[in-house]
Amino acid sequence: MTLYEKNMQELENKYPVIYDAIKAVGTDDISDIVRIEDARKGGQVVVYHDNGNDAYLNSKYDPENEAFKYMEDTFEMQDGALLIMYGFSNGYYVREHIKHAKNNTRCIVFEPSKAVFLQVLSNIDISELIKSDRVFFIVKDVNTEDFSAIAGEWLDMANKDANKIMVAPKYTDLFRDGYEDFKQNCIDMYEKLHVIANIAEEYGEKEVKNEIHNMKYLAGCRLGTELKGMFPDDMTAIIVSAGPSLQKNVELLREAKGKALIFVVDSAIPKVMEQGIKPDAIISIDCIKGIESFDFDGISEVPFFAHTNSNIEVFNFVNPQNLFFFSSDSAVWSSLFKKLGKDIPAMNMGGSVATAAMANLISWGIKRIILIGQDLSLTDNRVHVGEDAIEINEENNQYKVVKDINGDDVITRKDFYYIQKWMEEAALHHSDIEFIDATEGGALKKNFINMTFREVIDKYCKKEYDVEKIMLSVSRMFEGEERQFIIDALEKMKIDFGNMRRQLLNCKTDCIRLKKLIESGAGNVKELKRINNNIVKTVSMIKNSDESTCIYKWTAEAEFNMLKKDADGRNSEESAIAQCDRNVKYFEELADAMPKLMVIVEECLLKLEL
Repeated sequence: MTLYEKNMQELENKYPVIYDAIKAVGTDDISDIVRIEDARKGGQVVVYHDNGNDAYLNSKYDPENEAFKYMEDTFEMQDGALLIMYGFSNGYYVREHIKHAKNNTRCIVFEPSKAVFLQVLSNIDISELIKSDRVFFIVKDVNTEDFSAIAGEWLDMANKDANKIMVAPKYTDLFRDGYEDFKQNCIDMYEKLHVIANIAEEYGEKEVKNEIHNMKYLAGCRLGTELKGMFPDDMTAIIVSAGPSLQKNVELLREAKGKALIFVVDSAIPKVMEQGIKPDAIISIDCIKGIESFDFDGISEVPFFAHTNSNIEVFNFVNPQNLFFFSSDSAVWSSLFKKLGKDIPAMNMGGSVATAAMANLISWGIKRIILIGQDLSLTDNRVHVGEDAIEINEENNQYKVVKDINGDDVITRKDFYYIQKWMEEAALHHSDIEFIDATEGGALKKNFINMTFREVIDKYCKKEYDVEKIMLSVSRMFEGEERQFIIDALEKMKIDFGNMRRQLLNCKTDCIRLKKLIESGAGNVKELKRINNNIVKTVSMIKNSDESTCIYKWTAEAEFNMLKKDADGRNSEESAIAQCDRNVKYFEELADAMPKLMVIVEECLLKLEL
């Protein structure tokens, strides 16, 4: 087996997108601008021919030692830290990091040159790096879209301050355009993390209240994932969003009724219902969504798709007769569905109600998805259809400039930008589905076909379907004796929260004791070990409990405060004492949360037992 075949075998297993792209061109397409040379002391050197000159991307004498010295600062990165590297070169830089850094550090490598990557595949054994679960490769214009997905998985509030972003030698000079893309990806990654953290702090408690109170709506509910494979392959689905452009073509939905699945997001319900058009399904995932969008006769009969922490006040107002839960990140909910032999996934919803609708349609196996009203830009300075124009300060950090469907610059909000990127990536990774943007305006969505809604209806909305019959064929759940499962789960939550409170208060006392031991210089090894074991046991107990997501959401601010670093210049004793103080506050805040959570559980139990 040649080096190329060995490397390609590992690529096929882990990176099918890169593998397919490389296989399509083969070794015959290896560019003359890149070659591999042997170094004087052993090893290989990548040489890039640029503007008549040879640029050596590695030491011509000893590339391995050069890589060791270059990466030395990364060897002491803290546990769980992430290295983001611009430039793979000959692979030695990443290899040295993986060899010498802590075993749970990880690395995202962004290679801007397909020519360099192809030459390395053909001449250097990088199979171990390819299959390593600590390394993820991004090759520009091949799988660039994977950057945000893997960064979202590997970057979190615990490691954000410990991460490093590095550039391999010569790469900024040779690959400036790729570097600008790389920088923007890094900026987007960190901004998105802060958005998620801010949402968790601001709305965590509300999500938990909804998640617990919504358990009363489990009785008689349906499971969204049960619709997988239920729809004909030739059926078209239309996601109706509330962008300003919806005014242009909303009345055409009347012609699509019965000939496509009309899936309406919550904010667009008023515009659709005002036209006298009854949606086939509606969706709402916002934990604080207002009830005004649902104030229409007959809306309770429409199949309603929701996350488990969707706003309970909306459910109470609408009283949906056909409620479908499609996603949950709660182990409590997951355990309940498993009792019935079912699974409710933690679906990647993309951060908006429209992307949640799109994720559902993809999971059901729908083969043609149409968007209308999905501007993702501030068309005429408006956010939603029917709203007044707003003042836009382009210097405000909340806005970005993107291209519209005509190639012109338009203003968008940053949250819209992330939604746009999610949609583009989803379309790229589901090439078996036809994605059509019939918004007739707004931000350009890569990997989508642009058509007018009139063209869509004339071409695809010809055949009649009984959409309601398909949806309501899904069985109801937690009825009759199964209702007791819900009550039992709530009772267990109440007991668990009580037990956790006692353990957390013990940990608080232990941390106070530990601080005194450190301050006094007492070397009581047995006591130190006992305290450490108790803390580890309690933290592990909470992390592995069914209620963990409830607890972490409710105490998001306490979690983030625990992750803050000490100020520079502290000695090890000062740092240890500061950590004790943080631990005392952390365990106290978690313990204080338990009675509040128990009250919410008791309220839900009372309503179920009435």
